[in-house]
Amino acid sequence: MISLLVALAAMVLCAQWLAAIILKPVKRMSETTAGITSSTLHKRLEIDQLHDELKKLGIAFNTMMDGLEHSFKQQARFVSAAAHELRTPLSILRTNLEVAGDDEGIDPGEWRDYRATTERTLSRLESLTEDLLLLADGTYERSHGEREVVELADILADAISFMEPVAVEYGVTLHLAEPCAALVKGEEGFLFLVFRNLLDNAIRYNRPNGQVTLRISHEDGRVAVRVSDTGAGISAASRELIFERFYRIDSSRARRSGGAGLGLSIVRHLLGFFQGTVELETSSESGSVFKVTLLRGSVDSNQ
Repeated sequence: MISLLVALAAMVLCAQWLAAIILKPVKRMSETTAGITSSTLHKRLEIDQLHDELKKLGIAFNTMMDGLEHSFKQQARFVSAAAHELRTPLSILRTNLEVAGDDEGIDPGEWRDYRATTERTLSRLESLTEDLLLLADGTYERSHGEREVVELADILADAISFMEPVAVEYGVTLHLAEPCAALVKGEEGFLFLVFRNLLDNAIRYNRPNGQVTLRISHEDGRVAVRVSDTGAGISAASRELIFERFYRIDSSRARRSGGAGLGLSIVRHLLGFFQGTVELETSSESGSVFKVTLLRGSVDSNQ
């Protein structure tokens, strides 16, 4: 009887020991997953020592974490992009309110201009919000943008009109060169954001009493728009980096002007929806030229 009890106790101890060895990887997996939070999404399960079903489970978990981490980063990028896009129209609204509030004897004609600018800015804010929501939930389809044909001159004129208050603040003159009529494939709201961002950069990094010129040309079956400024130029070391998110040529100056280093990356991203491209064509001490190319549209393709 005693021998049986001893044998039974030994079997229980062996079973517990084996269970501990077998369940050790599970315990380690459990501890790792329990320590993962929104700030430690980079952590992954170590699966090299796992076998069979546990390894499959570890691979599935790590794959899920890859997708979750990507989603969090995408959300953070969207928040940054949204803040960047909303900053300029809000700044214009504030400037108009300050000017209107400081001048008690404001001329009725000037007041009508301020009101028209404010209404136009509010309209753009509403449209911008809708466009950003499309980007956020991924419902915008590239084929949709490729089917639309829009008049590019109207979009450029709207972008110039919208950015005029900022240009005045920085002492920069905006100019749309003739001829400027051209039909292109794209979405009006997104193309407006493209050229608004390019103008914003050209204005903020220009010289006092500088100029920004937009010029349309037809090249190899495509439509090209060159945005030229009279700024100090971009160094060779920065030319390959300016389209990266959050990259700023002059960090201190960008912070003073409200820049977040997102404008050019947004431009490239939006153009990708309808096979458009953007590049820094030339840059020197006398200024820079950014070139945007778009697919040429026709009246027939818009029907």
